[in-house]
Amino acid sequence: MSLWMLAGSLVLTAVLSALLLPALISFGHRHKLVDPPGKHKRHREPTPILGGIALFISTWVTVLVSLLVFHRSTESLLPSLWYVLGGALIIVLVGLSDDLSPVSATTKLMAQAGAGLVLYLGGLDVRLVSTPFGTIDIGYWSILVTVLWVVGLTNAINLIDGLDALAGGVSLIAAGFLLVIGYLYDVGAVMIFVACLAGFLLPFLYYNRPPARIFLGDSGSMQIGYYFAVFSMSVSLKSYTTAALVVPLLALGVPIMEAISSFFRRLLSGKSVVTADRRHLFHYLALAGLTKGQVVVIFYLLAIVFGGFAVAMFYFNRVLVFSLLVLFMVVILALFFIFIVNAPRRGLGNGRREGAPGDR
Repeated sequence: MSLWMLAGSLVLTAVLSALLLPALISFGHRHKLVDPPGKHKRHREPTPILGGIALFISTWVTVLVSLLVFHRSTESLLPSLWYVLGGALIIVLVGLSDDLSPVSATTKLMAQAGAGLVLYLGGLDVRLVSTPFGTIDIGYWSILVTVLWVVGLTNAINLIDGLDALAGGVSLIAAGFLLVIGYLYDVGAVMIFVACLAGFLLPFLYYNRPPARIFLGDSGSMQIGYYFAVFSMSVSLKSYTTAALVVPLLALGVPIMEAISSFFRRLLSGKSVVTADRRHLFHYLALAGLTKGQVVVIFYLLAIVFGGFAVAMFYFNRVLVFSLLVLFMVVILALFFIFIVNAPRRGLGNGRREGAPGDR
């Protein structure tokens, strides 16, 4: 995939988003499509929750234009493109429904699983699970692993959407590193989705900086995770032993680490793994006395470190880099659990729902 196409896709998405976002902010206020302030919410003014709509429109208009202008470069997308669009529609619709009138966690999980199944039917699946140590053919388990992978990544971004500019900034950093990784490994036309994410997030962060004028909403945060899943399952690293999933996994280390810690924390405490709460790392850091800006910077730095590991997989011994990554994650997770055991509990009651704008 040419640099011109990537740059063009990024710029076009950024321009479209820059035009759509202020219009959607006005539209949201006019029609009361906002997240109101409340008892467990940090924002003080009603804030539109239509960021996901801007992401969907700008991304798919850019994809359509790219298909017309760069036909030869994008033709490899065509066999699965309608399936990717179908899955994205499922994610956006259930996310928007949840933003406007909360739906059950079970409904959201079923919709996310449905999107994963659509991708599987479209030929995007997890069949060869490779690691720096070798490759495993999972055979008939492919459909289950594919659905779980899509559900996991879709929720990973949603879990860290709790402070202004947090999920958007971490996702932009991950997208930037994935563009570098995709170029180094020559992964092909699927990079257009990452370019679109980067293009959307650049103007979005301007409007989402504190105090945010618009939120991603579930329709936006889940959609970002979904496109990351699409990219990771489309990557073919050809002669490299490194997994098609391992490298994108490194760049998305922050949200995935948060998702893993939330899963095991709830499991060990005897709670449902889909029950919303306010015991994420950014909540504890805020209770420890850090400002929201400092918390966001810490997450940005972690995202940069994980992205650095991803790029290092290309230049250095993969087993060594992967081993250092595992050690880094173990240390961070251990520090996190030590921190939450000793952190004050006041103010950590159950939230309204995961990734809700009200967590800001």
